[in-house]
Amino acid sequence: MSESNPFRPEDIRNVVLLGHAGAGKTTLAEAILHRCGVITRMGTVEDHSTISDFEPEAHAHGLSTASSLLFATREGCEFNVIDTPGSPEFIGQALAALPVVETAMIVVNAATGIELNTRRLFHAAGEAGLARMVVINKIDQAMDALPALVRELKDSFGPELHCINLPTAGGTDVIDCFDHEAGTADFSSVADEHREMLESSIEIDDAELERYLGGEPIDLPTLRRCFIEAMNRGHVVPILFTAAKSEVGVDDLLHVLAADTPSPATARPRRLRRDDEVVEVTCDPDAPLIGHVFKVTTDPYLGKMAMLRILQGRLDGNTAFVSGADRKAHKAGHVLKVEGRDHPELDTVAYAGDIVALAKVEDLDADMIIHAPTLGETYAPVVARYPRSMYALAIEPKTKQDEVKLLSAMHRLCEEDPTLTCDHDAQTHELVLSGMGELHLRVAIERLKNRFSLEVSSRKPRVAYRETITARAEGHYRLKKQTGGAGQFAEVFLRIEPLARGAGFEFASEVFGGAIPTQFIPSVEKGVTEALDQGPLGGYPVQDVRVVVYDGKAHSVDSKDMAFRTAGKRAFRDAFLKARGALLEPVVTLEIFTPESHVGDVTADLKHRRGRVVGVDAAPTSGMAAIHAQIPLAELGDYSGQLRSLTGGQGSFVTEPSHYDFVPQHLISQLTADHTAPTDDD
Repeated sequence: MSESNPFRPEDIRNVVLLGHAGAGKTTLAEAILHRCGVITRMGTVEDHSTISDFEPEAHAHGLSTASSLLFATREGCEFNVIDTPGSPEFIGQALAALPVVETAMIVVNAATGIELNTRRLFHAAGEAGLARMVVINKIDQAMDALPALVRELKDSFGPELHCINLPTAGGTDVIDCFDHEAGTADFSSVADEHREMLESSIEIDDAELERYLGGEPIDLPTLRRCFIEAMNRGHVVPILFTAAKSEVGVDDLLHVLAADTPSPATARPRRLRRDDEVVEVTCDPDAPLIGHVFKVTTDPYLGKMAMLRILQGRLDGNTAFVSGADRKAHKAGHVLKVEGRDHPELDTVAYAGDIVALAKVEDLDADMIIHAPTLGETYAPVVARYPRSMYALAIEPKTKQDEVKLLSAMHRLCEEDPTLTCDHDAQTHELVLSGMGELHLRVAIERLKNRFSLEVSSRKPRVAYRETITARAEGHYRLKKQTGGAGQFAEVFLRIEPLARGAGFEFASEVFGGAIPTQFIPSVEKGVTEALDQGPLGGYPVQDVRVVVYDGKAHSVDSKDMAFRTAGKRAFRDAFLKARGALLEPVVTLEIFTPESHVGDVTADLKHRRGRVVGVDAAPTSGMAAIHAQIPLAELGDYSGQLRSLTGGQGSFVTEPSHYDFVPQHLISQLTADHTAPTDDD
């Protein structure tokens, strides 16, 4: 890009590559760069030589583990391409890219067809209002399967899908269906596909539709104009064919991207929150700067980098901006284009619609809006919906000296991935790393080692059990100690009663006549509260109890706050052991998505795990079902892998906390076996 020729909004095409793992997205991105002259020879995933998959974790696992930004030029257009991981466990990376592009390219493996992420991401792109196109890749490996796959795509995703090119015999070339006299394809009829595409496209223009129904011919420029508008509205979804490894169909794909997909100038305006209202932001290069940070990452030389889409205005190294609600102005400094691991600095202005990066930006986070200081309002993105974490591990550094370093490193990794979280569990005192599955967390742990030289051990997190009572009981404790000097004396009588599930803890005093002086009642309550932290059964916190202190005795000299605190704690434990104590366990609501053919296997496994199926919703058009259930959290430790095994890798689930319920009696002894009862000196 030169100083005299920056790309304006109408010349930019922003595209995200979506699809299931193994569809060939990274190889297709490599072919795009090669055909555009960015690279002189194509790298391969097998040789770890692609531009996209430059991280060591991607090399180790043979698949993309993070989204990667690329750019190329062709036919007077700049293509900003975001290559995203295909594993469902890294779906957050794909979803984070949707708000900053106009076109979603859903890549389908010709041999394996529609897979889990194909469905999820096709619909997610539609909900985001993007123009969509389906690219059937690896056609040279499954030519015989193509007719059935096209029918399945149309049956699954709707009649708006139309082939705009078709492969020739052997999958060695493609034929453009815009020109209905272009030739003969291996299957279907170019003329038939042309007619179907034309009729769907001109439906959005009443005048052209009337002309067509009246028998007038529709010329190619008119068809392309209607097609672009129909695709922008989601009224048409084109199907194209490629064999990326041999670069078949890639030139035709690039021409369609340049000629037919929406530019930032022609696409729908972006929606943002401005203070308390939702506003539309048009792609005006002459308006004050507004940009959306959609991804942050850490570079070993440049520090924290923020990748952003310029929504309006323009940006160069001297541009000032503020971020979020912060009123302090920053200067952009180094404005970069990103090409995998490389990030050349721009020598010209970047206009609205472009995707660039800023270096050394500690104050910028993902999903943050930057804007010109002259804009007084506070802007924020319309919040993206990310799936909840499904899998968790408790982690700790191999050495005590690395504890602070680990917290800082985990903060960095969680900044980069919207579906990765790391929290300290106040009850179990564990650092819990949560994500979308075992592979997701394994890659995060590998990044700790590769990027931050941190080694950690991991294990399943402890379940946060609770203790409660099921009956009313009374307790008593008398503390009398004399050690030569001032002694300690306190006597407490109290009553405990069960409360409704989730009610917590209540404390009351019914002492009268000064049996316990008023100033010592708070000490009794404090002792009871301390006893709640470590219940008598298994050392778990106690909940859903009401404690009433109703009598006691004091000594004019030896009674002190500490004595009544100890007596309150012991009296509570005495009462608890008489009140038919019970263990409670957390129960979660579970929503499982699985092919209908596996519903029986999944529900049987849930029952084996003490789960309760609430209902099943089937979607006949997609062949998928949603199972709604409740299950104890303790039973979910290995569920992610088990569900993949039961459903041939097509199942997924989301959870959310529901309530606490009683642990079955036969399991209580296992959970309390190692607990040692506190002594009077505790």
